[in-house]
Amino acid sequence: MQLTRHTDYAFRVLIYLCDENRERLVRASEIAEVFDVSLHHLSKVIHQLGRTGFIITVRGKHGGIKLAVESQEISLGAVVRAMEATLNPINCDEPECRLSPNCRLKSILNDAMEAFVNTMDKYTLADISQQEVRELLVIQARV
Repeated sequence: MQLTRHTDYAFRVLIYLCDENRERLVRASEIAEVFDVSLHHLSKVIHQLGRTGFIITVRGKHGGIKLAVESQEISLGAVVRAMEATLNPINCDEPECRLSPNCRLKSILNDAMEAFVNTMDKYTLADISQQEVRELLVIQARV
């Protein structure tokens, strides 16, 4: 399974937002520059992340984006489901495959895809952003 660039960028945006101050709104142009990606494509990703409730988007001169919920509340599987156009690993209908009536490949690949996404559900954005590690270091520094 290879995720689309759209989902890849979604994870990058979310991880970047974890690393930022929760109150600061981050501009899309800042993220595009950091990751050296097209602002036009990144804007589409950000729009979808906002529609699905992972981030808050604020328009205008002082606008930007930030996480809508805590990073430990965002399942990686939920991000994959929200960002991927389809989770069907193959399309047996176009062009129509003559083997379809007797072929079990599609059901096996669908099972594998379900296992992949279920595994992603076991992890959160906090798990991949190292946010908990930074918080632990701050707590240790206070002691």
